[in-house]
Amino acid sequence: MKTFSFITKVNHIGVATNDYKATAAFYEALGYHKTVGGYDPYQNVYGYFYEAENMPTIELLAPYDEKSPINKILEKNGVTPYHLCYNINCTIEEAVKELKAERFMVITKPTRSDNLKGRVCFLFHKDVGVIELFEHE
Repeated sequence: MKTFSFITKVNHIGVATNDYKATAAFYEALGYHKTVGGYDPYQNVYGYFYEAENMPTIELLAPYDEKSPINKILEKNGVTPYHLCYNINCTIEEAVKELKAERFMVITKPTRSDNLKGRVCFLFHKDVGVIELFEHE
């Protein structure tokens, strides 16, 4: 696989959960605190970000309704970390083009994220798993 210099750093780890408050209790016991979150109409999920000093940012994602994309992950795996989100220094379209050339498949088209204040896109690769790209406004 080639080098992806447009990826600048890990933004967060996404964790699928049915009950974000129950899952948050573990992270709060580690010293995490909620920073931002709520219903994300663009992705049809509840998303809450938790941060702690010297620890990676965690996003807890819970389904909004039966059509939430997170339901499939929960049905298959239960509560689980399931994606890494990466900051990029180009447009999502440019990044997706390069990743597709390396056999990544787009799971969700680029869409707005109110919690992150920018655009996101999810992709999958059989040897990598699910990743999220974040294009800051």
